[in-house]
Amino acid sequence: MEIFDKLKILADSAKYDASCSSSGSNRKNKNNGIGNGSLSGICHSWGADGRCISLLKILFSNSCIYDCKYCINRCTNSVKRATFTPQEVADLTIHFYKRNYIEGLFLSSAVVKSPDYTMELLIKTVSILRNVYNFNGYIHCKSIPGCSKELIDKLGILVDRLSINIELPSNDSLKLLAPQKEKDGILTPMTYVSNGIKQNKLEKSRFKPSFVPAGQTTQLIVGATPESDLKILKLSQGLYQKLGLKRVYYSAYISVNNDKNLPTLVSPPLLRENRLYQADWLLRFYGFQANELLDETHPNFNHILDPKCDWALRNIDKFPIEINTADYFTLLRIPRYWCYFCKKNHSSKA
Repeated sequence: MEIFDKLKILADSAKYDASCSSSGSNRKNKNNGIGNGSLSGICHSWGADGRCISLLKILFSNSCIYDCKYCINRCTNSVKRATFTPQEVADLTIHFYKRNYIEGLFLSSAVVKSPDYTMELLIKTVSILRNVYNFNGYIHCKSIPGCSKELIDKLGILVDRLSINIELPSNDSLKLLAPQKEKDGILTPMTYVSNGIKQNKLEKSRFKPSFVPAGQTTQLIVGATPESDLKILKLSQGLYQKLGLKRVYYSAYISVNNDKNLPTLVSPPLLRENRLYQADWLLRFYGFQANELLDETHPNFNHILDPKCDWALRNIDKFPIEINTADYFTLLRIPRYWCYFCKKNHSSKA
């Protein structure tokens, strides 16, 4: 198979992975236009300093041994299959970089033969980039759940960011839709990476090169299983507090397979995904706790109001606030609303 044909298949297969901020686009350039969002897997992430970074986003392979009910690449699906070689991925990345298409690489993979075998292929790919081509650009790579700790160590010193997808919000859902995966096979390596990052920071002067310097992320699917927003948000809060994750990405369930255990949805729950991202921001930067935003009597977010406004209306006794004496985090809790008269955002009356 020609490398461009592989690229089309494996870039398209990678579009369901949300852990890199945005997917590729099929928007083509018009006459006298500027820019071209192609199907060849170029997506965007953001650096710690706010810069937008273009990344080549591809799967190493979509030939998977697992039969996860929600996944387009499940082994029982009849889809076009392709697998790169480590040299092909390295060459693509360098050629795209030299043409100024990208600034880095986002590399994931289906599980080929076994988790360890797949990880060894990813390590070889990144090793060629770092050690043969001396590529020092940004690399975000997926660690394969169930692989050995020694392989995580090898990959962790070669990449900038690692992510291990938690996939589903509960162990029961994992057993139902991805029976070949185990909760411990996901959380154990996540904990191992988290501890490695902490140790690296403590021993930075003696421990080189850096281990996963840009931290780790994860992704979970929203809407494929019956868990409430409260359960999902509590899971995210635990991951941030216990494992120090940089981001939890939420991916609205897209119906790509027919299975009795999957819901029938007319369209992906994109509004629900958006509400979870808004609440996630409140957890990370505004000092909110999951049980403040939701509770057992109010387990899901309001479709009309954003989580902050919804919380304010359910806690109206906390307002008005004296802004001259209130502390910083109290001020952060003042919601904003859209004024339909002057078409501007306003802070609500303090």
